[in-house]
Amino acid sequence: MRSVPSLLSMIGDPDPVWAAVMPWDYIRMRREAAGLSIAQAARPFWHHGEHQADVERNFRRIETVGIRMKRLWSMTRAFPLSLTVYRQLCDTPADRHPRLCRACGWDEWTPQLDVEGFDCTWAQADPRICSLCAQTGRRVFTPRLPDHSTQTPHRGHQIAA
Repeated sequence: MRSVPSLLSMIGDPDPVWAAVMPWDYIRMRREAAGLSIAQAARPFWHHGEHQADVERNFRRIETVGIRMKRLWSMTRAFPLSLTVYRQLCDTPADRHPRLCRACGWDEWTPQLDVEGFDCTWAQADPRICSLCAQTGRRVFTPRLPDHSTQTPHRGHQIAA
């Protein structure tokens, strides 16, 4: 009997460019790419001093490892963010996630200009990042995955807030 290789064995290893970006990292990458701290990003969303701590706490929670928000408000008052991309990261399997820049979270459907004023594309030297991040030397973001080895209040599972 002759052994025939499977189609999966002919494809090879998956391309690391398509490794999953988690929703909490997407929010953080977009905020950091805008050059904002949590306090600066939260500022457009509170109008009275007594609301500041609550809004900042909500921003920190959204970026907490394991949190996937069921409903997320538009954060475009503070920094560019695609709610459609966020929903895809929350609701679809990792192999169906959109391709995102590993440094800033940019996706190819979101308009963004590079340093030279041209439309952003994928960098030639490093296909994991966009041309803007390649030009500015922004580092690739280190993913933050849930730690299932320690006992957490939610047993390390992702929680929907």
